[in-house]
Amino acid sequence: MENPNIIRVGDLDFPQRKVWMKTYGCQMNYHDSERILSHLSKLNFTATDVEADADLLIFNTCAIRDLANQKFYSHLGETKHIASKKDVVIAAGGCIAQTEGKDLVKKYKQLDFAFGTDVIDNIGEMVYRVYAGDRKFSVTTWDRSEDYSIETKITHGSPQAFVNIIKGCDKFCSYCIVPFTRGREKSRRLDEVVKDVQRLVEYSGVQEITLLGQNVNSYGKDNGESLAQLLGELEKIDGLELIRYTTSHPYDVSDELVAAHGSLKKLANHLHLPVQSGSNTVLQRMLREYTVEHYLGLVEKMRKANPNIVISSDIIAGFPNETEEEHQDTLKLLRAARYDFIYAYSFSARKGTKAARIDDVLTEDIRGRRLREIMDLQNEIQAEIRKTMEGQTYRMLVVEKGSFKGESKWTGRTSCNRLVHFTPKDESDMLWHWVDVKVTSATTFSCQGELLADFGKKAARV
Repeated sequence: MENPNIIRVGDLDFPQRKVWMKTYGCQMNYHDSERILSHLSKLNFTATDVEADADLLIFNTCAIRDLANQKFYSHLGETKHIASKKDVVIAAGGCIAQTEGKDLVKKYKQLDFAFGTDVIDNIGEMVYRVYAGDRKFSVTTWDRSEDYSIETKITHGSPQAFVNIIKGCDKFCSYCIVPFTRGREKSRRLDEVVKDVQRLVEYSGVQEITLLGQNVNSYGKDNGESLAQLLGELEKIDGLELIRYTTSHPYDVSDELVAAHGSLKKLANHLHLPVQSGSNTVLQRMLREYTVEHYLGLVEKMRKANPNIVISSDIIAGFPNETEEEHQDTLKLLRAARYDFIYAYSFSARKGTKAARIDDVLTEDIRGRRLREIMDLQNEIQAEIRKTMEGQTYRMLVVEKGSFKGESKWTGRTSCNRLVHFTPKDESDMLWHWVDVKVTSATTFSCQGELLADFGKKAARV
């Protein structure tokens, strides 16, 4: 009699096992982690949050920020203690594994295998290979086909989903490692994406999607399609309530896309538009392909098309040999753009990029000071902007429950990507409910609200 708790794959039996995953970095990495978990379920793996309980440990890494790098290396080093106590398989995937896979496997004795960003869907084969007795290998090959076709995998059961529509990047900004870790641009066909999202809505109860790409604005250019066209088709899907996308490159924002932000009702009132610097000379050295004037013109067009839109950005403080005048230009840009929020970082060199080869005169103290000045100014601006939210009512999806100053509160995320905390009227479970909340107070970092209406969950059509 067959054991229902064992799955037979090829010549191997796979009993029920647990997999623990640690994901670093961007939404694309979290999307990849979902795919990995989905594939591993076919080998009888279920996810666990307890590292010590796992039979398989997987690190999905990010190479963009130095802090994420260091956290990964530190955590991987600590796993040798787990490996010494039990038979556990340890793997490293993602961007760091793409560029350093062979070195990682060689350096860390407890690491069984490494895999790159373009072989995510082969994770089952690699895990099978390990349990068949083959360890200490690295797979970092690129998919050389012209077409890019996938099906979105989700395992979390929430009404939110990441949907990858384009992978890779052709920009080669001087500081960025992405083209080396994710490859060149490839887009999925528009009709495939629409059918994919339709399936998620009808059969998985998804109501909010985030379209992903390293440069999502380049979507479809090789196929005679565009992001604006895709957004227009997704708008028609019954049951889909909210559409977001990230990340944008200012050079590729078209007038058609600007118009979409003014006409489409389901498109979020938020645009993340990374500028990186407010200095034209720094932008030239970054190879960003646009000027400050062009960028601010885009911001003006977006706000004219949709007066309710909020804009966020990325800033790099202390790019190699940045002068004090160039730094001041970035502060001027903050005052002109008036971002709702920003992600700001001190420059950290990524091996293999052009910026890493620049003979730089800046010290870490200078970079730290400039980053603090950027954040101090942004916090002032942000406080002023958030204050205008008071008294306004927002429709939002409840995403979590927590505690604020000792009081139990639910938290929702608005269309304009702001988190608002509010006190429930009773003890009922409001997770994934759609609600109307009036903001009663707002500061730089926190918005408090009053619950006006609870619409409940919107059921999926199965």
